Amino acid sequence: MITTRKLEFRLPGLDLSLEVVTNVEDLVTDLEDDDQIPYWAELWPAARGLTQFIWESIDFQGGGVLELGAGLGMPGLAASLKGGLVTFSDYKAESLEIIARNAAHNGIRDASYLLADWRDFKVEQKFDWIIGSDVLYNPGLNPFVAKIVEHNLAPGGHLLFAHPSRPVTLEFLNEMVQSLNLREEKTVLVVPVQEPGVPEFHQGIDIHHLK
Repeated sequence: MITTRKLEFRLPGLDLSLEVVTNVEDLVTDLEDDDQIPYWAELWPAARGLTQFIWESIDFQGGGVLELGAGLGMPGLAASLKGGLVTFSDYKAESLEIIARNAAHNGIRDASYLLADWRDFKVEQKFDWIIGSDVLYNPGLNPFVAKIVEHNLAPGGHLLFAHPSRPVTLEFLNEMVQSLNLREEKTVLVVPVQEPGVPEFHQGIDIHHLK
């Protein structure tokens, strides 16, 4: 049983009520197996930054949105509230269970939930938007994301990725811009981060809008 606590995330005009994992370290079962490390259970700074960017800058106008590696689902929740028909995807069922509860807490009832591994992503649906926060950190997995983008992004679609200036992510996105002949708009948001026992610090989050 995963224990959670309530967290309120507030922006001007937005109050998100979230369940987050109380103690992520309790979920670690095997440090040698990267698949078993519960990255999904952390509320990463990039997720906060992408949520803010979506809320302030994007209107999805009823378009289909696929959130990759949704984790706790905060950017996808904001996308739902900004007019997106969101499919939250993750390879951990526990992630999708918490996201579904978070959607209900915030009055979102038309979301979809997809349990899927990028390495065996058997989805035919095309999406107007594919989004992700700090999901492009593993060079061994990034080629699978590229295949998902090529197969599941609708013609004329948009990509929206956020990360804390990771070189591997920048390299991957630059390659995608070139290979798919995309236009890029880049924004940097400074996100305040508070962690238990750690003084507040501010982290720059790169937001890439590719279209």
